[in-house]
Amino acid sequence: MIKFKVDDTEYKVPTFISIENYVKIFRQKDIFSEDYFAAKIISEITNCPVEDLLEGDAQEINYVASYIMSLIPQETPKFIDRFELDGIHYGFFPKWRDLSYAEFVDMDTISTKKPDELLSLLHILASIMYRPIIKERTPHDFDIEKYDIELMKQRSELFKKKLDIKYILGAQFFFINYARIFSSYTQMSLMKKIPMWTRIKLIWKMRKMIWTIVFKRRSVGLLSQTELLEMILENTTISTKKT
Repeated sequence: MIKFKVDDTEYKVPTFISIENYVKIFRQKDIFSEDYFAAKIISEITNCPVEDLLEGDAQEINYVASYIMSLIPQETPKFIDRFELDGIHYGFFPKWRDLSYAEFVDMDTISTKKPDELLSLLHILASIMYRPIIKERTPHDFDIEKYDIELMKQRSELFKKKLDIKYILGAQFFFINYARIFSSYTQMSLMKKIPMWTRIKLIWKMRKMIWTIVFKRRSVGLLSQTELLEMILENTTISTKKT
């Protein structure tokens, strides 16, 4: 952890970017193009007044700002299916075939929000995707806590302040890209003549079938987004041909 002093007040720079700090930085759309952006970045993360930072040593200010920037994922992070926070082990959906309609709708609704709206909901999205592991057979074969909105709200506040942004970014982009690729292969235009309710049930059954195939084949906890999407695309293509 990096520490620095301004007028005898000590400030600490965290060792990772939390969801809350990530949102603070990217809510300021023009922060990277503005003058004094290094001081503003440090101020957002440490709460040190910008005015005080502007009077500091230029080399030190640039060093601290560069360190903070290095903590922000520059590329889409790899998907990680579990992590530990405050002594509790959390896991990503281990069995998508058992995903409830409420879970899918809540996650899908948040994931498809406009960027500005999504920023405010990242901690909630994380608390839906990752829940306490209640039964563990192997490191990557486990059951997680049943979806509960009240528990999700409590967990979201913890994640907001203490969870590394890399976990939610990896899981979020995996889910969004999965949904996008899946949608392009379901050929909705070919089902316009099918009654709406029948269409909804058909799509839902296809999603559950694909999730089952994908997660039966999972054997590692850390897969690249490309590997996961290729696996999903392969099974989606096969399922579409059979249909």
